[in-house]
Amino acid sequence: MDRKFLFFIGLLFIADGVIAREAVGQRQPGSQESPWAWACRTGRGCVKVAKDSPVEQGDDMSNPTLSGCKLTCNTESVLWPKPRDAISLSKTLVAFHPTDIRISRISAPNSEVKSLTNEAFLIFRNVIRKGIPEAFRGRKQTARDQQRPQIEVQVSIVSGETRLEMTTEESYNLHVKTIFATAATPAAPRSTTSVSITAMSFFGARHAIETLSQIMAWDDTLGSMLMLTDANISDSPAFVHRGLLIDTSRNYVSVPVIKKIIDAMSYDKLNVFHWHLTDTHSFPFVSTREPRLALYGAYSPAKVYRPEDIKELVHYATVRGVKIVPEFDAPAHVGSGWEWGERAGMGQLALCVNKEPWPTYCVEPPCGILNPVNDNIYSVLSNIYQDMNDLFKSDIFHMGGDEVNFSCWNETTEITNWLKARGRKDNSKEDFLYLWTHFQNRSLEEVDKAYGNKQPIVLWTSGLTEEGHADKYLDKERYIIQIWTTGTDQSIAQLYRQGFKLIMSNYDAWYVGKYFDCGYGQWVGEGPNNWCSPYIGWQKVYENSPRKLIVNFNETFNQKQILGGEAAIWSEQVDGTTIEGKLWPRSSALAERLWTDPDTNWRVAEHRMNHHRERLVQRGIQADALQPEWCHHNDGYCFL
Repeated sequence: MDRKFLFFIGLLFIADGVIAREAVGQRQPGSQESPWAWACRTGRGCVKVAKDSPVEQGDDMSNPTLSGCKLTCNTESVLWPKPRDAISLSKTLVAFHPTDIRISRISAPNSEVKSLTNEAFLIFRNVIRKGIPEAFRGRKQTARDQQRPQIEVQVSIVSGETRLEMTTEESYNLHVKTIFATAATPAAPRSTTSVSITAMSFFGARHAIETLSQIMAWDDTLGSMLMLTDANISDSPAFVHRGLLIDTSRNYVSVPVIKKIIDAMSYDKLNVFHWHLTDTHSFPFVSTREPRLALYGAYSPAKVYRPEDIKELVHYATVRGVKIVPEFDAPAHVGSGWEWGERAGMGQLALCVNKEPWPTYCVEPPCGILNPVNDNIYSVLSNIYQDMNDLFKSDIFHMGGDEVNFSCWNETTEITNWLKARGRKDNSKEDFLYLWTHFQNRSLEEVDKAYGNKQPIVLWTSGLTEEGHADKYLDKERYIIQIWTTGTDQSIAQLYRQGFKLIMSNYDAWYVGKYFDCGYGQWVGEGPNNWCSPYIGWQKVYENSPRKLIVNFNETFNQKQILGGEAAIWSEQVDGTTIEGKLWPRSSALAERLWTDPDTNWRVAEHRMNHHRERLVQRGIQADALQPEWCHHNDGYCFL
């Protein structure tokens, strides 16, 4: 049978019961009809074919445009992340316009949840509009356009939660049903697509709205938006903590760029923006109670995060299903911003600031470490913690605690005298662990005062979490350990057996290509690669399953202990001009791993990943290219 005939039938099938083809949309002025169509090919996916060529056995031409084929060819369509529970999607499509969508009812316990839902719906409509090429956005509706389906959305939410926490239920149910108008319908017949969303929380409902946006797509051939006529999806995440760490100290990242990162996270259902806000390089956080820190420590008055910036970002993130978790890393990773202590009569707050040779005192320049025996440090920390609580209102707090180098403390008379006064005269590793624990406990007291409760605290793997130390110095009921060692490091098994809750960020996969900033060459001296090379692609990110990491240690997987994971992007060689491409689409691979945790490998996901990357770009995210566009047009032909 001739493909041209099947192409024509397919276009009529898309429009059947809605509108004739010429009313669906229009091609660009002066353009000619393309000789190409797309077939859903068994064992491949969507494949580009000539309309006048014979139909191959196993080719389905029901939806012969690229967008139509992508939406209907696979069981899970082009959804990302793939739903984890029940999914049933139609193979039929209907054309619509974004103005045809309206939210008809929101059932929620309070006005705050209703307000968040309305905001999320407006974001959804704007995202859909972004999918329409500029030339088509201003096109006025014709009389026949009025026959397109009205899309009615109803949302039902049980919980009154307006703050995302680790205990928040993020599951949702999404039901889409299209009832076509018939000849018996009175004048101006109109079909109706009913969308029903039910969720325990606003955050689950928001995820459902994101899923709804992904069963819609712009079709270049038809010049119209398309969506699946029917869908039934029940979905929930595999892990409660699905995050990205963004470092804005080494290189500043502007608020508008941070917003774009949060946008992209929302498209992937990532829910934790771990903000590594300060470090030894700069102190851009404007503390209301301790303004001298940013005054001394920011790169410039323009490169800071003011309280109003942070409040805006927290709300911006919340309505997109993301919580911002601040990290104040200590006692190491401090320096810039702490130089004023002696001038203020408070003694040395930080030691070895900018000290050389830097490899002796820290992991990278400039060096610096807090002075834990100066009592004034705890009043300053208390003020920082209070400011962070006022602004972020997060249910967990990250205290850092990694890469503490004892050399500086060992060379500081004030420190060694303090240890001697407590009977510790050897200056041994155990002596300095004792000092570090003293600092951690005192700091924790100030966190508790600032937050008014004993909320979970996150620490990085470090000397305090090594075998024989973690259960000695840290309370497993209080501390969550974030893993940044390799995925085969025995400390993971040791911490797991001791009952600690874990967040996985093993650097061999989720420091984004060891770090997401790795594989780009040295930044201190010569060398073809930085310490964590090589660059790691999305495939390895996708394959890194927290569940399998635990099982590989011959341990029984306990979902309550493995909270999830994060990819980290440290900003030695990253700033706002490059960060999006280094994060995406690799962060999307992380997202499906943490939402779905599939047993299948990356090859099964490749077609959807290629399409999702195109969708991210369409929505304004500067995601890195994965393959030539030809591969997106010809599924299954770019494997080795």
